[in-house]
Amino acid sequence: MKRLTAMCILNIMCCCLLYHTALGQGQWNVVTEELPPYNYARNGVVQGLSTDILLRLFEKEGIVLQRDQIRLIPWPRAYEEALKIPGTVLFSAARTEEREPLFRWVGPITNLTMGLVALKEKHLHINSLDDVSSYTVGTIFNGAPEQFVIKGGVPKEKLERVYQPELNIKKLQAGRIDLFAFSVFSAKYLMATMGIDPNNYENVYTLKQVDLYYAFHRRTDAALITSLNAALAEMKQPGSSGVSEVDRIINSYLH
Repeated sequence: MKRLTAMCILNIMCCCLLYHTALGQGQWNVVTEELPPYNYARNGVVQGLSTDILLRLFEKEGIVLQRDQIRLIPWPRAYEEALKIPGTVLFSAARTEEREPLFRWVGPITNLTMGLVALKEKHLHINSLDDVSSYTVGTIFNGAPEQFVIKGGVPKEKLERVYQPELNIKKLQAGRIDLFAFSVFSAKYLMATMGIDPNNYENVYTLKQVDLYYAFHRRTDAALITSLNAALAEMKQPGSSGVSEVDRIINSYLH
């Protein structure tokens, strides 16, 4: 009986070890896209405020994740991996109605404005998405801005769907598209890094103000998601200086 009890305890310990290992280094598939200042790569290293918050969040939960384990790949591919591969974490993802049942969510991290960016010199006036059908719109495959545009009734044949935002920024500059559906701040940030004056562009229509989240594969343990959300909420609490840990990270990039 004692031997049986000892074996049971050993089995439980092994299961716990396997569970811990599943949360550790080498088991997570963490993917993101080029969306500065939230997540982006410089000199082959993934940076950004969402990246730094995730690393700190995992550290608080005792989950081993190194910065060089985070992969920056085109959004459509990252999105597919998050849908199909258990253990995948995708960020920064807008938590939309269409996506709600597809993932488990940790957040919000922060928010952004999704809009239609155009050259100022074109003097475009968009009052509703009904007005957009007469223009060519650059989008990112399966990106939230694209989903909002399609849901608003813009025909898919009017879309220039690409995998990298820089491609549509170049098309916008060359006049090959009229509008670019994307994060307004990120579009202008990328323009500046590409040597394009962002002051020549404007947001002519706001698609939506959205919160950004970490999207975990839907089979991720619910208890872990609860724990991560609690840890993130704690990171948002103001410290003795009146500034939270999350705000300090965000401010370090926005400044």
